[in-house]
Amino acid sequence: MNRRDFLRAAGAFALALPAARAWAAAEASPVAPSPANPFGLPGVGARPNIILVLCDDLGWGDLGCFWQNGRKTDLRIRTPNLDRMAAEGKRLDDHASCAPVCVPARASLLTGKHQGHCNVRDNAFDAPLDPHMTLATILKAAGYATWHIGKWGVGGGGQSGHARQAMPTQAGFDRAYYYPAHLHGHSYYHCFIEGETDPDRSDAQSPLLDALSDAAYQAAGRPDGYARDQQPGAAAPQWRRPVPNAEARFVYDVDLFTAKAKALIREHLEGPAKASPFFLCLCHTAVHGSGNRKVADPAIACKRPFQVPGGPYPALSDDPATGGGADLQGSVKATAKTANTWIHPDCRAFKTPSQRRYATTVRRLDDAMGDLLHYLRLRGIDRDTLVVFTSDNGPAGEYLDPAGLKWVEGAFDSNGPFRGMKRWGYQGGLREPTLVRWPGVIPPGVSVLPSGHACWMPTFAEAAGLPPPAHSDGVSLLPELTGAGRQLAPRLYMEYRDGGSGQGFGLEQAVRQGDYALVRNSAKNGGRPELYDLRADPGQTRDLAAEKPELVAALAPLLLTCRIPTARVKEACGAPAAADNGGPERAALDAAPLPPLPPEVRAEPALWIYQGDWPWVPDFRALMPVHQVPAERMAGILAKLPKRGCGVLAHGVLDLPAEATVTFRAQGEGGCQLWVHEAHILEYEAGGCAQGRSYALRLAKGRHSWRACLTAPFVSLTADGAPLL
Repeated sequence: MNRRDFLRAAGAFALALPAARAWAAAEASPVAPSPANPFGLPGVGARPNIILVLCDDLGWGDLGCFWQNGRKTDLRIRTPNLDRMAAEGKRLDDHASCAPVCVPARASLLTGKHQGHCNVRDNAFDAPLDPHMTLATILKAAGYATWHIGKWGVGGGGQSGHARQAMPTQAGFDRAYYYPAHLHGHSYYHCFIEGETDPDRSDAQSPLLDALSDAAYQAAGRPDGYARDQQPGAAAPQWRRPVPNAEARFVYDVDLFTAKAKALIREHLEGPAKASPFFLCLCHTAVHGSGNRKVADPAIACKRPFQVPGGPYPALSDDPATGGGADLQGSVKATAKTANTWIHPDCRAFKTPSQRRYATTVRRLDDAMGDLLHYLRLRGIDRDTLVVFTSDNGPAGEYLDPAGLKWVEGAFDSNGPFRGMKRWGYQGGLREPTLVRWPGVIPPGVSVLPSGHACWMPTFAEAAGLPPPAHSDGVSLLPELTGAGRQLAPRLYMEYRDGGSGQGFGLEQAVRQGDYALVRNSAKNGGRPELYDLRADPGQTRDLAAEKPELVAALAPLLLTCRIPTARVKEACGAPAAADNGGPERAALDAAPLPPLPPEVRAEPALWIYQGDWPWVPDFRALMPVHQVPAERMAGILAKLPKRGCGVLAHGVLDLPAEATVTFRAQGEGGCQLWVHEAHILEYEAGGCAQGRSYALRLAKGRHSWRACLTAPFVSLTADGAPLL
């Protein structure tokens, strides 16, 4: 079996849509694997450093290279550094968030799960994500130093009502320089007032914490000044201390976070671990609305909302220590009087204070990215570093005038050509301005592949020389980015309970298949799904549901089969879950039986065998098998396979004569990932569930596909007690 035939067969569980445009990556012969280059990446002899830059509420239309440069008006935001990054790397024109608002978007990005499976959904402020498999834990398994800088808000505490159990340094990061609560991100100026500031309150001054994981704290010789913090439910402590005001106060946090990023890179390159790669997750507050007086530094004289810097961005240089630009020694430090007053010269002619402040903030992000990329070149690691720039959700109108959609569409077209904004399940709330740069590996160009934030976990894993984890709902984008190999098509699914869009959408859902998006808002149009051709109609102005009922009928089942109920996440993977579950619409969705495969869809039993030792259950669809087992020989095959160094990908079909509740069970020492249709119902890694785990599903009459990725020593896999294999 060649690679093309294997990938076609391995993807056979997906619905065939004859009316939809079939997407296929360009054919390319893979580079031969080697010990130093296990996935055949062109020109790669070692694992790259990885930097993920995540902005807040930055619109697809806010950057020059996506939209601003083409506007026929002088009212444009200029982003020369990001434009240069786009010219040197890949611009992802069709890259989406997993949710149209901050908390679930970040939880999905960090855990690699879309909102049908993530343990944090809706805007559950500060709810703790599942810390057991994150971008950081994946890259630590590959030997990376891991750092988080900036916004977190998904660790517990704050407004969540949960204990602090998933702060950055409890979720795979060695070091963190961050503020813990979601609301702390409503100011760009951070301070710690002795005797007054409580870092665990979310409604007072926004402090920064410097934190170490327990392992990093012990390795550093237990440095003074750090306090141990471990609440119930946390698997490990974090060690933390407030960042002193001498370093952080009156420093615009875009500048501060960039300065800290450069300082950590310098420390790493000049330290004993310089031979190992690093992963930096740099999460800016900008351009989220800022100036909330509850959390802003009370000493700042200018109280005007949507905060701006206190002065121009420092010039770059060839100084090997910092490269000029931002540093932690005061080059970007303002005063109580000058903080929140400076407008970029290119933005001073704009008509309103909101326009001037918003454009200045976007330009500051651009300056900071120019500084960071300049520093990588100066330190000689430019070609050894994969940099991703993106945002969490669509643009917002908070703290701006006029507020809401009028701002988004009326000032800078922050949502570009798309419909809606933050909190909308249309493309304006989901499409993200995304750039990827890895000189010598990723050639310049534009990608129009529909992709999403859940794809970064498998992409980073593969770039680091490890297989994409089956835990993730994404697929590696390296074939698309590099032009080598065959690209698997991502599944893009969004779910969000309307938390303040002003539109009264109710429960929002959206699913992509090729160029088509199916959108359903439970409180609009009687809950009837809407269908859009995004290539012909990116603004989603023409609902095609009445014209293409066969396509709606093919896609609508995915709104049920791409998800599991939030309340049942713990049954599936063991992680506690949180969401705003109010409203009968989600209860009805949770209770509905999963629909069967359409009669025209073929789904034949199949099993492939793999050899190797993996740190997790791989997504075997992305790997080459050593053997295919005919369907007639699948029964009992697991008992005949080796007890180590072996894995299988299996597909099968259950044919039910009537609607029924079917209990699926996995038990044994091996790792197990099991899907029914596209609902990820059981998952654990090797050794994680010797006592077994069960999940009961209500299934409609008809045929139902299942798929399993398993690693030795193998589990027993049953449906209502009958073996699946």
